[in-house]
Amino acid sequence: MRPFKTHRQQLAILRSRNLVIPDGSRAMRILEKENYYNVINGYKDLFLETDSNDSFKVPEEYKFGTTFDEIYHLFSLDRDLRNILLKYLLIFENSIKSKISYYFSKTHREDHAYLQLKNYSKDPSKLSTILNLITKLSQQISKSAQRDSPIKHYLDNHDSVPLWVLVNYLTLGVMSNFFSCLTPSIQDLICKDYSKQFNKDYGTTYQVTNECIEGVLKSANLFRNVCAHEERLYNFKVNKTPKNSHASKILGIPISFLNGNLFTMIAFLKIVLSKKDFKTLVRTLRDLFNQYQSKFTTIRHDQILLRMGFPKDWTIYLKV
Repeated sequence: MRPFKTHRQQLAILRSRNLVIPDGSRAMRILEKENYYNVINGYKDLFLETDSNDSFKVPEEYKFGTTFDEIYHLFSLDRDLRNILLKYLLIFENSIKSKISYYFSKTHREDHAYLQLKNYSKDPSKLSTILNLITKLSQQISKSAQRDSPIKHYLDNHDSVPLWVLVNYLTLGVMSNFFSCLTPSIQDLICKDYSKQFNKDYGTTYQVTNECIEGVLKSANLFRNVCAHEERLYNFKVNKTPKNSHASKILGIPISFLNGNLFTMIAFLKIVLSKKDFKTLVRTLRDLFNQYQSKFTTIRHDQILLRMGFPKDWTIYLKV
């Protein structure tokens, strides 16, 4: 295990690696508040020198002129990005929960219909996922029934819990599995809702497919976890990228730009948000990038955007 270092010692090490720290007192206050690991180890990579093999030099060496403030600005930019993205992911989360609970409950009206295997997809390959889903739904009811909650109220007074109440206690990951386990007929109803909104907003005639919504859900769940746990967002990338050919067609964005990075998630949200919300999201991002553009001198601002997957003139691709 590495030996403990005081904040003063940490700054001395950084200076020995050519990092410029003009205000040591301010830098120490930042480290005391934010943690050395979160700020430096989380955001130093873009500022480190590399060798002929494009590997980081050992020992580490910062690019000439790199300042502590630049690293902290990237840390702060990432925090702002998380807050912005989380807001719109929550709007989508509320939307998909509402649609799933509405159409499932409209189709299956018996009490606790969501706990019955017969009400889900007949695809044999999904059986394990369906059984796991039913188990999680049942566990959530049992857990929430132990405390004063709307779920306990419905159990005490009505002997059942409506799905539109239960979904408020479910994670986006569970809802992603829920959508995947639905019968094709209910999935189609949900997709038609998103198709109707998208075509009304953008004057198109596209049909949003089940596969497309599944892809948005899987990506949204992973990005939401990053935002909620304050992990590094700007260079986060989904390892197993959902099939994006249909999304590429709907969005008019080359599939090479939809490879699982932050830009991919932003683009996906165009399919499931209202035009008004999506325009506000894009405008907020543009203003944020403009705000930070002058804060980096050692690296170019477009290098940061590239790590996020944002192509040059990215707003044109989003067509808002």
